[in-house]
Amino acid sequence: MKKVSLQIVGVGSIAFMLSGCSLFFTDSANEYQTERSTGSTLEVPEGSLTIKDALVIPNEQKIADLEATNTFVTPRAPFTFYPMVQVGVSETDNAMVLTVPANMTQSKRIVSDFLTALHGAGSAIATETDNTIVTIPFDFHPQGWWANLWSDITRLYPKKTAFNFAFSEVEGEPNKTLVTIQYRDEQEAMEPTAWESPTENTDAYGVAVRLWGTTGRQLNQSSAYLSNRGEMAAFPIWVDHQGQFAVRLGNQLTPDAVESALLDKGFYLMPGEASLIAPVPSDEVERVGDVISLDVPTGNGESMKLFNVRRRNLDDVNWDKREYPYEILQQKAGDFLVIDVSATDYPELTSFHLTQRFVNKED
Repeated sequence: MKKVSLQIVGVGSIAFMLSGCSLFFTDSANEYQTERSTGSTLEVPEGSLTIKDALVIPNEQKIADLEATNTFVTPRAPFTFYPMVQVGVSETDNAMVLTVPANMTQSKRIVSDFLTALHGAGSAIATETDNTIVTIPFDFHPQGWWANLWSDITRLYPKKTAFNFAFSEVEGEPNKTLVTIQYRDEQEAMEPTAWESPTENTDAYGVAVRLWGTTGRQLNQSSAYLSNRGEMAAFPIWVDHQGQFAVRLGNQLTPDAVESALLDKGFYLMPGEASLIAPVPSDEVERVGDVISLDVPTGNGESMKLFNVRRRNLDDVNWDKREYPYEILQQKAGDFLVIDVSATDYPELTSFHLTQRFVNKED
């Protein structure tokens, strides 16, 4: 009997603990749903400002209306072209020559920095004297694993390109330097070729053009060294960080003025709605879909026509036989002609050739 009593008392104690004090006190958990707030009116002195229960936004009158009143204009990215100093370009039988408006020390430093950036880690210079720089061979077309294995088996290694830069002062003008650029092919287990002009090799030509743009940009940035900064700032060609060029035509030009500027430099506007220009008249431009003859060589420099076909691509068309999209960008620095050469195999070279038409050859 005592054991049963203890069990009853234990169960009762547990039930009391679980129920809490709700058996003896009123549960007010839901009273907030029926309660009403109590408030009192604030008494203010006579003549005081009327009290408004409103959200105060600082400078609310300066915040634009959410309803658009004008056509939305997409924000423009910062202009990516940079002004250049005019650097003369000429060619000889076996070299390309840059006329740099700076002394020899500064010219060598620009070339040395350019080669370091082109090569990357390590030294790009094989030998250097007071007036020459010879580079190590550059591999512009790295091989894959299988190609390397094949070269090891056949002992036929790929060609690499080395450069020779010669510096000489212009007689009577200590602040002008002639930079003569040459290249040669070097191949493992074979004698290197003779020094030639970069124009004979597309990769070497591209490096020379990039150096031309880099030199012009660097001299513009360091124009405090130059005495004729005002004259050089008028050079119309600007360059971007990828080596492509734009032409500054002027300020706030009308469409007729733009067309006149293009025609004066030997460009032709292509018919149609698209903005296209070409270095040759429309009837001389090569296009995809044109009917061309398929010829086969017969020896002695002669060929024989087989039949006509339609052109499927422009891979075999020279840069001066193509048409190019263009646009006029209006920027704070002026109106710029930007020619889209991205469809070509060597955009850097094509951009260089096209914009050279705007350089005054008499300078």
